[in-house]
Amino acid sequence: MMKRRLLSVLLAAMLAQPLSVRADLPDLGEISDASLSPSDEARIGRDALRAMREAGDVLDDAEINAYLNSIGGRLAAAAAVPGVHFTYFCVGDTGINAFAMPGGYVGVNIGLILATQNEGELAAVLGHETAHVAQRHIARMQAANSATSPLLLLGTIVAAALAAKAGSGEGAMGAVSAGMGLSISRQLAFSRDFEREADRVGMQYMAAAGFDVRYMSSFFQRLEQAGRYSDTMAYAFLRTHPVTLERISEAQNRSLDYPVRMRADSVDYLLVREKLRVLTMTPEEAVSYYDSTLARGLYLNEGAHWYGLARAKLARHDRVGAAEALAKARAKLPDDAMLYGLDVEIARDGRDWAAAARAARAGLAAFPRNAALQLARIDVALDSDDRKEAQALLRQLLNDRQDDPALYRREARLYADADPLRYHAALGNAFYYEQRYSSALEQYQLAGKAKGDDFYLRSMLEARLREVERLAKDERKAARN
Repeated sequence: MMKRRLLSVLLAAMLAQPLSVRADLPDLGEISDASLSPSDEARIGRDALRAMREAGDVLDDAEINAYLNSIGGRLAAAAAVPGVHFTYFCVGDTGINAFAMPGGYVGVNIGLILATQNEGELAAVLGHETAHVAQRHIARMQAANSATSPLLLLGTIVAAALAAKAGSGEGAMGAVSAGMGLSISRQLAFSRDFEREADRVGMQYMAAAGFDVRYMSSFFQRLEQAGRYSDTMAYAFLRTHPVTLERISEAQNRSLDYPVRMRADSVDYLLVREKLRVLTMTPEEAVSYYDSTLARGLYLNEGAHWYGLARAKLARHDRVGAAEALAKARAKLPDDAMLYGLDVEIARDGRDWAAAARAARAGLAAFPRNAALQLARIDVALDSDDRKEAQALLRQLLNDRQDDPALYRREARLYADADPLRYHAALGNAFYYEQRYSSALEQYQLAGKAKGDDFYLRSMLEARLREVERLAKDERKAARN
């Protein structure tokens, strides 16, 4: 956890300010491009996210990722930044923080999601970070300091990630000092201006996405008060997002220009929040927590807490207790794909593949486009060694989602012991779409040496191999410069 927190704090401290420009904002595109081009930004963000994944910071959970990208996608649609594909991801850290990286990568800690009291507050933070990206704050900050190399951020991030992965806290902090030591007073001054700009533009995105903009000032005010009167985990957020009374007042006054919107929290928000809460505790602590809150009525939503108790009991392999708690959650909540997903998990925990398959099929009948349930159905087929079913499902989904690394990882699992050519090709594809080009190159080379007479696959491999060799070469060249 220390290594994770170190890398997350590093990224937040350096990158809490990113991107585009609406009609009422100054157009600084040419100035910022001269310092840090869009391609530089994309490479920095991509490589930083890869470093975080390799350090174990990023949660790889289909349900959580789908939810964050669903709500974030609505905000990104309002931002409408040409050429930028936004990616929202969850960091496995209990500190209250969020950050935006170049290229449209927005991270939010478990701790921040748990600190929100409704979906509007989470949308406020994601809208704020999306605005950092849309206004290109890092590029503008770099443009203000001509002594700073456009690729210094990338070098600093990667060096710190490697130090953290190796367990060298001093090395990581040394990298922070090297990067932040350049004109730090001016950078902090820009940060305050950028934070205000991100508040203003983020509110526009929130309104366009259907959220009440008042949640932004109320959430920031609550964190500011918590940080003032007690030593809380809110410190991390307050340090990277200096929330002053002036900023809060400006946000409150600005919100008067927007209509009040009464909007119920989505079931996905409620369930994701409890799923993450369980991850922060031992199974025993989680069961005790939910038993207490349910008995005393201390919850924002009763059904969500029954769901949390079901997950806590499943973590103890108490499948009967988990199923009973899940049934009570269902009685209190509207139908939701995550409820079927937990049904599948309970059955898989008991190695009841038939029940798991029934639950997955039932969930897909109700939510046919749900990616997490689609993956769960493939996992059940692989668990039960139903290779024909797994192959058919993968073929069907890959026709629609040819750039989904999760599908290729399951394809690699399907062929692991039976077909080296397809195994290495699938794993190479997974790395390729994760933009981990060196690893992809290695797998494609192994696939090229494997036996097999699939002409179409080998033709694809040859073309992809040439592309990946070029991409890896370009990355090495950029790193040297």
